[in-house]
Amino acid sequence: MNALWMIARHEVLRALRHRTARVGMVALGALVLAGCLLGAYRQTLQTQEREAHQQLVRAQWEGQPARHPHRVAHYGTFAFRPAGPLAFFDPGVDGFVGTSVYLEAHRRNGLTFSEAAQSGELMRLGTASTAFVLQLLLPLLVFCLAAGSVAGEREGGTWRLLLAQGVSPRTLLAGKVLGVWLLVALLLVPSLLLVAVGAVLTGVLSSGTDTLPRALLLLAGYGLYGLICATLAVWVSSWHQQTRGALMTLLVLWMGLWLVVPRVATHVAARLHPAPSAAKFDAELEESLRTAADGHSPNSPAFMELKQKYLRQYGVERVEDLPINFGGVAMHESEAATRAVFEEHYRRLFDAWRAQDRAALVLSVLNPMLALRNASMALAGTDSHHAIDFEQQAEDHRYAFIQRLNELHTHEIRAVNDRAQRLDASKWKDFPPFEYRRPALTQAMAPVGLACAALLGWAVALLAMLGLRPGGAS
Repeated sequence: MNALWMIARHEVLRALRHRTARVGMVALGALVLAGCLLGAYRQTLQTQEREAHQQLVRAQWEGQPARHPHRVAHYGTFAFRPAGPLAFFDPGVDGFVGTSVYLEAHRRNGLTFSEAAQSGELMRLGTASTAFVLQLLLPLLVFCLAAGSVAGEREGGTWRLLLAQGVSPRTLLAGKVLGVWLLVALLLVPSLLLVAVGAVLTGVLSSGTDTLPRALLLLAGYGLYGLICATLAVWVSSWHQQTRGALMTLLVLWMGLWLVVPRVATHVAARLHPAPSAAKFDAELEESLRTAADGHSPNSPAFMELKQKYLRQYGVERVEDLPINFGGVAMHESEAATRAVFEEHYRRLFDAWRAQDRAALVLSVLNPMLALRNASMALAGTDSHHAIDFEQQAEDHRYAFIQRLNELHTHEIRAVNDRAQRLDASKWKDFPPFEYRRPALTQAMAPVGLACAALLGWAVALLAMLGLRPGGAS
C-alpha cells in the first residue's frame, strides 16, 4: 500500500512539473467554476421569472368575474415547469423544451419541443454547460497529463529501475492510475465545493428532499468517469515506448470515442426509431380529432347518439325535460373523447422518444461519455423523461379541472337560457393551482440503469486490462 501511494505521489508531482499541465488544469477548473456560476445565475433568473408568472396567472384566474363555466374553460390557465434540482450544472434538454403549457378546453398543448428536439439527436448530444465541458474536455486533459505516465518513464530509463526495486508492474500501473485520478480530484473538488457553497447560500438548489443524494451520486458518477479516463490513458501509455506515440494514440481515441461515436450513436438511434416532425404530428392529430365527439356540433352523429342515450336513460323526449343540463353533459363527453385522441397520439410520440433513448442507452455501452451524459441528465432532473413526466402531469391537471367545470355546467347551469347564466366568482378560488411532483430518485434513475451499469463496466474492464501488460515491463 505504501508503494502504491508513493507511486501515485510521484505521478502527481511528475505531471505538475510541466507548465502546460498546470495551465490546462487551471483553465479547465476555471471553466467549471465559471460554467456553474453562470448556470446558477441563469437558473435564479428563470426561477424568479417563473414564480412571478405563476403568481400573475393565479391572480388572473382567481380574479375572474362571474362567468359561465364553459367560458372559464376556454379562458384556461398555465402550468409552469420548474427547473431540475441540479439544472444549473447540467441543463440537459431544457434548452430544447418550453417552460410552460397552456391548459384549455378541448386541446392538449405540449411543451412545444423545438424542431431540433423533435429529431431527438441534438437533445441527446446536449448543450454547452459545465457538465458538457467535463464530459468532453476532462478526458482530453487527462490524456495529455497521463500520456507520459509509463511511456515517459521508459524514455527516461526509470521504468526498469522501478521494476528492479521489486515493485510489480500491476502495482506500478495502479499507482499511476491513482496519481492521475488524484489530479482529476485536485482539479474538480475545489471548484465544485465553491459552487456547492454558493448554490446553498443563494438558494439556487432545489429544496427537494432528494437533492443531496442526487448531488452526491452526480459527484460519484463524474469521479468514476475520471477514473475511467485515467485508467484508459495509463493503459495506452503502457503499450508505448515514447510519450509522443502514446499521446497520438490517445488523441485519436478521444476524437473517435468522444467526438464521432456520440454523434453516430444518436443519429443511429433516431433512424432506428424515427419520431414524426412537428408538422406531421399536428396534421395526423387534427385528422383524428375530426372523427371525435364534438360538444359544439349538435348535428354530428356522436352528439345525436349521446342525446338519445340520455333521453332513454331519464325517460323523456326532449333535452329540455332532462333534470340536468345536457349542454354540460355534451361538453363532458366531448372532452373525454378528444382526450382519448390526444393520449393516443402523444403516447406514440413519447414511445418513439423513449425508444430512441433506449437505443442510445444500448449504444452507450460503447462509449463512457454517452453513459455519463444519460446518467447526469437523469440525476439533474433535466432529461427527456422528466420533461415528458411534467407534460403528462400538466395534462392530467388540465383534464381534471376542465371536467370539473363541465360538472358545474351540467348541475348548476339551467338548460333554459344556458349561455346567459353565470356562476359566482368565488367558485374559481376553489380550483387548486397546478403543482408539479418531480419523480423520486429511484423512479428517475430507472430508465438509465443501463448507463450506470455501462460506467461501472468500463471502469472494471479497464482496471482488469491493466494486468494484460504485466511485463510491459521492458
